[in-house]
Amino acid sequence: MMSLVDILGGVNAGLVFFFGAALSVAIAGGCKSGRECVLLFALCPVFLAVQTASWLVWGLDATKRLYPLMVHLPLLLLLIFGLKKPVDISLVSVCAAYLCCQLPRCTGIVTAAATGSALVGQIVYSVTIAPIFVFLLRYFVPSARDTITESRKSLLLFSCLPVLYYIYDYTVATRINLLYAEILSPNITYSTGQVVAETLPTVVGLLYMAYTTAYRQQLQQHSQTQMQSSLLSTQLKQAEKELAALRRSESQSALYRHDMRHHLTVLNAFLAEGKVQQAQEYISEVQSGIESVTPKRFCDNELVNLLCSAFSDRAERLDVRLTVKAELPPMLSIPDIELCALLSNGLENALAAAGALDENRRWISCFCGIRASKLLIEIKNPCVGTIPMRDGLPVSQREGHGYGCRSIQTITQTCHGLCEFTAEDGIFTLRAAMPV
Repeated sequence: MMSLVDILGGVNAGLVFFFGAALSVAIAGGCKSGRECVLLFALCPVFLAVQTASWLVWGLDATKRLYPLMVHLPLLLLLIFGLKKPVDISLVSVCAAYLCCQLPRCTGIVTAAATGSALVGQIVYSVTIAPIFVFLLRYFVPSARDTITESRKSLLLFSCLPVLYYIYDYTVATRINLLYAEILSPNITYSTGQVVAETLPTVVGLLYMAYTTAYRQQLQQHSQTQMQSSLLSTQLKQAEKELAALRRSESQSALYRHDMRHHLTVLNAFLAEGKVQQAQEYISEVQSGIESVTPKRFCDNELVNLLCSAFSDRAERLDVRLTVKAELPPMLSIPDIELCALLSNGLENALAAAGALDENRRWISCFCGIRASKLLIEIKNPCVGTIPMRDGLPVSQREGHGYGCRSIQTITQTCHGLCEFTAEDGIFTLRAAMPV
C-alpha cells in the first residue's frame, strides 16, 4: 500500500508536469490561435495519464528515468508540429522550462533535509509550485522569449546553460542520486552532500534567470534611449530648419523696411498724378506683404520672438487665443536649437489640444522668463477628461503621437533642467526650468 509521501510525490509529479509544459509553451511564444489552445489542453491530460500509468506499473523511480521519452519528447513534438514553433526554439524552451522546474523541487528537498521529514518536504513542494510559476511567468518568461527570438546568436547564448543542465541532470545527477539511494540508510531523508548536489544547480539557475531578466531590461532601456536620441536628433534638425525659415522671414521683413522709401516714391507719383485709387491699392498690397512677413514683438530674444510670432499667426488661423508673456534678454546660454525644439513641441501640443475644443475654450497661455538664474517656461491650455500619465509623461491614445513630451523631457535633462506635466481642473500645464 502506498504511503502518503508516495501519493504526494505522484501529485507533485503531475503538478510539475503542468508547470513545465506551461512554461515551455510560454517561452516558445504561446498559443497563437484558439485551435492551438484546444490542442494543448486536450493533449496535456493524455501526457499526464501516461505518466500516471507508468508510475502505477513501474514505480516513481522508473517513471523519472522514462520522463524524457514520455513527456519531454512528446512536448517537443507538440511545440514543433502542433503549435508550429521552430525546432531550435522548441528545444531550448523545453530545456529552459526543465531548469525552472528545479526551483520548486529544490524547495522540497531542502525542507525535507532541514525538518527530517519527507512528508513536510512534499507538502512544501506542492505549496510553492504555484507562486514560483506566477513569478517566473511575470519576470523571466518575457525576457527569455524576447532573447531566443531576437537573433540566432542570442538563441545560442541563451541555450547553453539550459541544454547543458538537462544533459547533466539526466546523466551525472541521476547516477549521484542512485548512489545516495544505495548507500544511505532508509531512516535518513537526505544527506548534506545530496542537498548540496541539488542546491548548486538551483543557485546557478537562479543567477542565470536573474541575469537574463536584468540583461534584457537593460537592453530594452538602451534601445529606448537610442530611439529617443534618434527622435530628438530628428526633431532638432526640424527645429533648425524652422528656425532658418523664421530668420529668412525676418530678413524679408527687413528688406521691406529698407525698400520703404521706394514705395513712398511710387505713392508720391500716384498722388501727384491724381491717381488716388491706384495709390490706395498699392498701399494695401505693400501693407499685406509687410504683415505677412513681419514678426510680432514679444521680447528682446530673437529666437523666442520669432517662434511666438509664428505660433501666434497659426493660432489666429485656428481661432485660438494665444497669450504670450515673454521677459527674456537677447542672449541665453541654452543652445538655440534645443530651445526652439522645446518651445515648438510645447506650443504645438497645446495648439493641437486647444484647436479641438469648443470656441469658448480655445486659448493658450505661454510664459517665458528668468527667475533665480533659471529659464522658466510655462505653457497652459484647457483639456478634456482625464489624461493618463506614465513615468511623469502624458500617454497619448493616438498612434504616432506622444513623442513631443518625451523630447521636451530629454531636452531639459540635456540642459541640466527639470520639466513637469500636470493635468488638473481641466487645465494641462507644462513647466520647464533650466539653469542659465
